[in-house]
Amino acid sequence: MRRFIGVILVMTLVLLCASCNRERKKEVNDITLFDTVCTADEALEKAKASDTVVLEFKGCTSGSEIWNGFYERADKGLPASVLCARYYTLDKEHVSEELYEEDKDKFPKLYFCLIEYDGDEFNVKIRKSDESTVESQETYKCLIRMTGSAPETALFDSYVRYVLCDEPALTWNDIEKSMISSVSPGFIKHCPVYEEYKGWKGA
Repeated sequence: MRRFIGVILVMTLVLLCASCNRERKKEVNDITLFDTVCTADEALEKAKASDTVVLEFKGCTSGSEIWNGFYERADKGLPASVLCARYYTLDKEHVSEELYEEDKDKFPKLYFCLIEYDGDEFNVKIRKSDESTVESQETYKCLIRMTGSAPETALFDSYVRYVLCDEPALTWNDIEKSMISSVSPGFIKHCPVYEEYKGWKGA
């Protein structure tokens, strides 16, 4: 009986340690990777090897379960944080030759987005991977999950999109309309932070 109890205690301790190590690993990744200065390709490789949500042209390509865990905690009003890495390339087939020649040396580029929720509001810091300074820092009241069907001309059938904003009833249609009037007072403050595209039709 004592041996059985001892085995149970050891197993419990091992599970607790493993859980702590996972949380510690995530915390270290969030903090140290966000502060790491490196090229876009190096940052992409590091992000995919860590507890980081990676977003590329096709939406989320790595870390969807990490994002879902963050959203579930925040949706319950529990403190949480997540690091996202948004990677951009310049597609020669979908831009003019003139624009490609003008901007090709600026790509690829990657932006880290550290989102921290304290149970009341979301604090967002954004930094370009090859620059040491934070490019922007803002706070928002809400994280909204938006879904919808894509236009016939889109490369996907439907989407799931998460947007930080200050208005809980905001829709993506509202945001698109506001972006046409990108000068105050028409523009709605918002920050898209995660996308998944369903039924991808592109290459």
